Amino acid sequence: MKLLRHSLLIVSAAMSLSAAAMSNAQTVSEAKTVFGISEYVYIEELGVRYKAKIDTGAESASINAINPKVKKGRGDEPDMVHFDLVLPSGELKSVSQPLEKHIRIIRRAGDMDEDDKYYHRRPVLELTLCIGGTSRKVEVNLADRRQFSKAMLVGSDPLIAFNAIVDPSEKYLQDKNACAKKAKKLDKESAE
Repeated sequence: MKLLRHSLLIVSAAMSLSAAAMSNAQTVSEAKTVFGISEYVYIEELGVRYKAKIDTGAESASINAINPKVKKGRGDEPDMVHFDLVLPSGELKSVSQPLEKHIRIIRRAGDMDEDDKYYHRRPVLELTLCIGGTSRKVEVNLADRRQFSKAMLVGSDPLIAFNAIVDPSEKYLQDKNACAKKAKKLDKESAE
């Protein structure tokens, strides 16, 4: 009888712990923002909105830019990156932004000859991305993405910054106009 009572207490305690763990897991996932496999991303410093691929297999974010050139800053001035931003319309916009750092991106085997380096060296900027009305400052590298279907890629580091998870069965879950509304509100406040 004592053994049965002891066994029932252990089973009951285990079930309570399991239920608490499941409840805690639901609370954690409920607190996260859910992005689809594609989302609209507004880049505040550049004033442009892109359709972006949300890719948990990539680490960083990248935007469609060509012809990057780094100019060394003088004294305390930051190094500047001058580049042509490829707009959603396909037009080019000349842009200059402070260089945050450079990163190495491993190249795919099909993208290189035997004599090529196995990586690309890309400039990285710190930019404010807005998705669904929420803004986060994240590192974004410059890449020629003209051959891809989406001009922007958002990887796992920005997803962590947005406290987001991805539902790969969905697209464009976030309000694409929320960031434009936020930008208009900020413009109005700064004009007053």
